[in-house]
Amino acid sequence: MKRIYLLFLIFFLILGCSKKNDLLTFDSSDPLAMKPGVEWLLVSEPYVACYKSFDYNEEVVTHFRKGAIMVVEGSTSVKIGDKKELWYAVKEGWIPGFAVSVYSNKLKAKSASKLLDK
Repeated sequence: MKRIYLLFLIFFLILGCSKKNDLLTFDSSDPLAMKPGVEWLLVSEPYVACYKSFDYNEEVVTHFRKGAIMVVEGSTSVKIGDKKELWYAVKEGWIPGFAVSVYSNKLKAKSASKLLDK
């Protein structure tokens, strides 16, 4: 009886050890991906306009879709009516804060983007 248990144990150990190791590899093609102090913006709304300046009356320079990830180049708090609203600067222009989430590195933003569709 002990031999049967021992055979089952060995069988399951071999089965468990034969799994492929999924090692994380560092992608050095984007040097800012893990740089301290660099924040990453993830568009969380289905579609968001990017304005020339931090004002809804400004010209729309481009649009971004849900899941877009980009470097935050700056931010500002703007008083619109009775409320303060946060805006983020990216290379293309300014995006209102309600439409995005901000992360401390690109890997976190990528992980969060995978959860957007679920």
